[in-house]
Amino acid sequence: MNLMHALDKSYYEWALKNLRAMNKDNVYKNLTYNSLLYLEMILYNENCTASFLADTLHVARSAVTVKINELVSKGLVIKTPSKTDKRVSYLKVSPAVAKDYIRIDDSLLAATKEIEQTYSKEEIKAFTEMLEIIQKHYTRGDKYEK
Repeated sequence: MNLMHALDKSYYEWALKNLRAMNKDNVYKNLTYNSLLYLEMILYNENCTASFLADTLHVARSAVTVKINELVSKGLVIKTPSKTDKRVSYLKVSPAVAKDYIRIDDSLLAATKEIEQTYSKEEIKAFTEMLEIIQKHYTRGDKYEK
């Protein structure tokens, strides 16, 4: 398997695992990949706002507002108005969603532990540097696609 295929396959498997886990037992009312993306962005970005999501995703603010309202109505996202600017609301995932993400990440934690037991510190350092290169080019790619 070549590197590009391995990366694509890993991304596919992670995204699919997250969707399956979040939709298990229909707790989250059949989340779409788009909804999952919003939840992850909100979870991993402190002081997340609709404007941040729209700017990051390069989509209309109205489309973001519709998605946020859907997630709020399902009880997955909590909106808190800013204390200084009432036009701004900060977004957080519900405590139940945050707890489920910790549960979903258990398999990644297990994989991390196995890697740490199997590979040397130097090999792990090289791997993390490789991941940083991939992330750098992905981030840089966004800037050039405008």
